[in-house]
Amino acid sequence: MNNEDLVKEYLKSKNPKLREQVIVGFMPIVRYVIGRMNLAVRNKTELEDIHSSGIIGLIRALEDFDINKNASFKTYATWRVRGYILDYLRKIDIVSRSDRAKLKEIERSISRLAFELNREPTNIEIANDIGMDLKECHRVLEMAQMNFSISLDQPHDVDGEEVRLSEAIPDNHAVGPFEQLSRKNTLDSVKNAIRKLPERQRLIVLMYYNDEMTLLEIGKVLNLSESRISRLLGKAIFTIRNELRRLAILEPST
Repeated sequence: MNNEDLVKEYLKSKNPKLREQVIVGFMPIVRYVIGRMNLAVRNKTELEDIHSSGIIGLIRALEDFDINKNASFKTYATWRVRGYILDYLRKIDIVSRSDRAKLKEIERSISRLAFELNREPTNIEIANDIGMDLKECHRVLEMAQMNFSISLDQPHDVDGEEVRLSEAIPDNHAVGPFEQLSRKNTLDSVKNAIRKLPERQRLIVLMYYNDEMTLLEIGKVLNLSESRISRLLGKAIFTIRNELRRLAILEPST
């Protein structure tokens, strides 16, 4: 019996032994989700708490899963695990006040320089613009990848409806009846912002969100280091956010 069948059997019988088997069988999902986030954890205890929040998400996914819906438990559980981890990260505010100020400073610099130069600024140009050491600029860009990847998964209110901007990144063309005009326009704006990215950044964004590859896996494909991929992804997310803010989709403080 495979893991998906175990889920169905457990939900029918509620057998505690089957429940334990399912949780153990799908535990790699928690490690996978944490690995994709490339988190800069501050200590071992924090990592353990993040892992625990993922396990809680897995357990809740098992109890809430509807076997009558045409979806795999693995897909549903991955979404729930990620949601619980993101909720925990927002709760502990993993980015310091000082680093948050640097994030905003770099984001404003990218927006300003892109307008002045009519192209994407280089990391050296950004660092010089704000008087920041290049190494520190790289560190903050890597942090941006983690911090703003979380923000793309936060729900944004669009005419009373919750919209997660990360939903737009997988570029499929399926349009369901739930897609109201305002929501569709918002997601289309995200897609357009992604299309405007330099080719390598666009590829990284699609591999990370659409193909759900880890930074390490993307690095192997593009022959770049994991930290370099993290910086490029962070820079891409800055650019997407600036475009959405220009279109008044994101508030200035988000």
